[in-house]
Order: sequence, then structure tokens, then C-alpha cells
Amino acid sequence: MTSARFYFLAAQILFAANHIIMAAAGTIAPSLSASHNLFASDIYQKIALKRSEENVVFSPASIQSCLALAFLGAEGETAQQMRHGLRLPAVLEKTSIADDYAGFLQKNFRTGAGLTEDTPKLRMANRIYVNEALQLSPAFNNLAKTSFGSEAVPTKFAESTKAADAINKWVSSETENKIQNLLQPDAVNADTSAILVNAIYFKAKWLKPFSKFSTTEQEFRMGDGQTQMVPMMYADEHLKYGELTDLKAKALELPYKGSDLSMLILLPNKIDGLSALEKKLANVDFNQITERLQSHSVDVSLPKFRIEFNVDLKEPLRQLGMRDMFQDTANFSSLFVGGSRQKVDDVKHKAFLDVNEAGSEAAAATFMKMVPMSLNLDQKSFRADHPFVFAIRNKEAVYFVGHVAKL
Repeated sequence: MTSARFYFLAAQILFAANHIIMAAAGTIAPSLSASHNLFASDIYQKIALKRSEENVVFSPASIQSCLALAFLGAEGETAQQMRHGLRLPAVLEKTSIADDYAGFLQKNFRTGAGLTEDTPKLRMANRIYVNEALQLSPAFNNLAKTSFGSEAVPTKFAESTKAADAINKWVSSETENKIQNLLQPDAVNADTSAILVNAIYFKAKWLKPFSKFSTTEQEFRMGDGQTQMVPMMYADEHLKYGELTDLKAKALELPYKGSDLSMLILLPNKIDGLSALEKKLANVDFNQITERLQSHSVDVSLPKFRIEFNVDLKEPLRQLGMRDMFQDTANFSSLFVGGSRQKVDDVKHKAFLDVNEAGSEAAAATFMKMVPMSLNLDQKSFRADHPFVFAIRNKEAVYFVGHVAKL
């Protein structure tokens, strides 16, 4: 049996401005929206909980989208395990799931004329690299093209260096050169059947940018008792805020300009409370948290941070019940013409995150905000000077999620 190598990529996030992407007209089935958010919660538990002392960032939307594409080629128990593990609605046929994904991608990931520089750039791209000796099933290929916008590229994997280089160049192009060298030449060989790659890229301005003049060196306290001086951004704004007694944490929502996207930050009340908070987030849809937030005047202190993260997803996916896809019992008979037997060999994920006052070095504008001094009895304080959870999201999906454990 040959092995299909499936790779998944989450790309860079820079909070600044440039190009654009606007939610296009279209709707998405509520059931699929729920699946996005529930899968994000599930995979977060499997990836983040064991890494409480390191910084983490990954894209649930990227992982789920690429696995959902592979699911279209699965049958039998393999398909059932993937459907359950990906939280795909049991009542929907494959064609309906593909149609719903088409609506989701069209609405939330789009570029084109008429978009402004103040609109976030959020784009996703799928591509299937297929061994030139094999042919994708016409039914699968049609769903991949029409619903996932995924192009099939015949590839001579026996020429491993050339094949890896071609894939890496595509990934680099789709992520504006922020993710490079995803594959090493020895990752593919003549026995490789296919590589499914998903690239997601996000870049946006804060709706209310932090002033660089207000950034100062302050102490960040880590869960193990160590401290580090870091650049701490500051703002005093009206924002969605909540004190969540059940989670023993505070929540703050920082919106992005020109969209319904925001960064949700969950800050444990205790300095060493990150692990306890993350355990409480099991099966929690972030929509349930944001619905509890109310507008307040908030003193915000948030560190500038940058994270690069790599993770092997085989074990997390096994823990979510997707076991057969990695074994000789795997059934991807609807993937290729002739129903050749295949299994998944590798599942890799790579992500990058950079957070600063305005977004990026290209954002040159700065300002100082002066306000009258007064006593505000309702003033809230959100000081992220110890480990916290973050999620870049809207109501329909979690595009990036992770935690900051150390700086």
C-alpha cells in the first residue's frame, strides 16, 4: 500500500493594513458554523493543553478545511471517524457539506476589486499535488474544484527536491513569503500518492490602534514564577469586556477595522491559571463567551508578541477518533480512479503570528490621544501581564487560536 501524505498549513498573521477581503454575499448553514467552532474547541484541547509552557498558535479553520477536503474521498469507517472527529453534521451528505464549505469560503475568504485598504486581508487556498501515475476520481475532483477551489497538480514525487521546491514556492506565494520551506526534500518520494496543502493568511488593522508612544517596557510574569521585561502596549478605550467567574478569568474583545473579525483574549485571574482555564474551555464555543461581554471603558495593557509554531497533528487527530486514516485499514477509495488503497502518512501544521500596535512596519501613522482626567467609577482594567489565551475569529469560525505562555 502506498501512503498519501497530507500536509496542512496555517500562515502568517500581521495586524496591520494593506490589501483586503470583504465578507461576500452568501449564507452558511448554522450546523456547519457550529462544526467550525466545536472543532476549534476540540483541537485546541489536544494541542494546547500539553504545551502550557510554550507559546502556541495554529489555525483550526485551516486544519478542518483541508481534512474536510480529504473526507470527501473517504468511505466506510474512515469516513465516519473523520465526520465525527471534524464535527461535520451527521445529517448532511458529502455533497451538502461541500456546498456549505463553498458558501463559507466565498463569504469569509475573498479578494477582488472594490475592496479597500482598511478591510482585513483574509484568504485561504487549497491545492492537491497528485502523483503523476495516479488520477483523481472525477467526482472527488469536481467537488474539490467547485467547493474548495482546489486545483489538482500532477507531480513527479520521485524527483523529491523538485517536487518539494514547487510546493514550498506555492505556499510561500500564498502566505506572502511568511511561511517558507514547509517541506524538506526527504518528505516526499516515488511512493507519495498525494499532498493536500491548505494555506491561510490574515492581515488586518485594529479598529482602535494602540499608540506607539504609550508602549513601555514592563514586566511579564510567567506561570513558573520567572519574569521578563517586554514591550507592553496600552490603550484606554470602550471595548467589549467581561469578568467570567465560572472560568476564573477576564475576557476582552479587540475588533479589527472594516470587518466582523476580532481578537478575543481570555486572561486567567491567577498568574499560573492558564492550564486550569484551558481545561474549562473544553466544548466551549467562543460565541458563548462573546455573548456575555458588555461595552465598558477599559484600561488595556497587552504585550507585543510574535510566535512561530510547528506541530505534528497525527496524535491530536488520533485522539479525536480519526485513527483509521493512518492505518492499513484506511479507506480513501473515492479519492483516486480505480479506488487504490491509500492511508495518510503525515499531517503537519505550521503557523506564524505577529502582534503590535498598528499592525506592521508599513503602518507608519501614529498618534497620541489626550483625554481629560476624571474619576470613572466604572473603569475596568485588563492587564495581560501573565499567560493568556487568544482567538482570531468571527461568529462563524476560529481562524487562529493559541496562547502566550512566555515572552
